[in-house]
Amino acid sequence: MASGLMATGAMPGVLRSVAAPTPWLPVQRRAGVGTGPGSVLICFPPAGAGAGFFREWAGSLPGIRIVPVQLPGREERFGEAPEEDAVALARNIADAIAAEGWDRPVLLGYSYGALLAFETAMQLEAEDIDIACLIAMARAAPQTTPQPTVADMGDDAFLDYVRRLGGLPPEVDEVPEFAELMLPVMRADFRANDLYARAESERLRCPIHTIAGTADAATADGRDGAWAERTKSDHGLARIDGGHFFINEKPSAAFHQIRDMISSASHAGGVKA
Repeated sequence: MASGLMATGAMPGVLRSVAAPTPWLPVQRRAGVGTGPGSVLICFPPAGAGAGFFREWAGSLPGIRIVPVQLPGREERFGEAPEEDAVALARNIADAIAAEGWDRPVLLGYSYGALLAFETAMQLEAEDIDIACLIAMARAAPQTTPQPTVADMGDDAFLDYVRRLGGLPPEVDEVPEFAELMLPVMRADFRANDLYARAESERLRCPIHTIAGTADAATADGRDGAWAERTKSDHGLARIDGGHFFINEKPSAAFHQIRDMISSASHAGGVKA
């Protein structure tokens, strides 16, 4: 896979045209119109998913420019090898975001995507690029989830684990060949998720907002609230009835929270006094 423009971020002074193609933030996947600070929403999909996860979001978020992240190994990037290193992925995504020159975008991630969005935000802020806020959905704070990676399970056990989360598309059970195609991507994402590590003392300058399902074991026992420890600014926590994919169970409630969080962040944010 391609490396970033620089090891630590985008090359100073180099900006692409907003319309220029990029595999990480594909122009053809973008939707909606953003008109000011905080009105660009960069969306990171859950493990195994592609930019298509956010295909219908624009209709629920009027006035927001939806910019999905496309990771290697899925959809139009199907022929590329998936990446197992979240830091390396975030470096490429941060380079692509920096090159766009957006005014204080919002970063939103779902499940594994929340982790990837957090690491991307850390790298952007290290380059003095302001983020309006991070919205972490359906994932515990990074420091609360040290564990052996489930990616090393046998095929059946691994697919069962993902199925219990509600993250398997029906095609996996209906067409065995589809499962074989998806397994390398899902395993890579879970390995990147489970093996990620960044010092607990390292925190974002921007606010973090967390949305979690009330019946989601992945964020239970206060692990959703622990995102407060990863920002020098404010932390907001919302819980919605449902499991890991509450976005499908209670979409109206979820989008209401997202709209409120974006509105709040676009007018405020920053490091606490």
